Amino acid sequence: KLYVQNCQTCHQKEGVGETPAPIALRKPGYIPAMPLNETSHAWHHPDEQMVNTILNGTPSTKRMPAGRNKLSVKDAQDIVAYIKSLWSPNILACQGSKHMSAGCAPKGAQRVQTR
Repeated sequence: KLYVQNCQTCHQKEGVGETPAPIALRKPGYIPAMPLNETSHAWHHPDEQMVNTILNGTPSTKRMPAGRNKLSVKDAQDIVAYIKSLWSPNILACQGSKHMSAGCAPKGAQRVQTR
């Protein structure tokens, strides 16, 4: 319920995010809401960072508003728990600082080799 009321408008049902093209064509510089499912990088961040983003927004882009005036820390933690329910067991095991470990790329992703 918290996700539906506070996040779904931008991040869409099941955390798929916004498709940038239609909006970006009308609004130059528009930054679409990123996916929160495992197709994007939300799972690269620890729970604490996601709670912080929910409560404080993203001031650098002014895209995501701060939720601290209407959400408690517990509310933000509950939203993070819902977001994590969208992830596979492998992604859950790879969350945060482990995201660069072997075997942590999402299904279908390709690892880039560097020198």
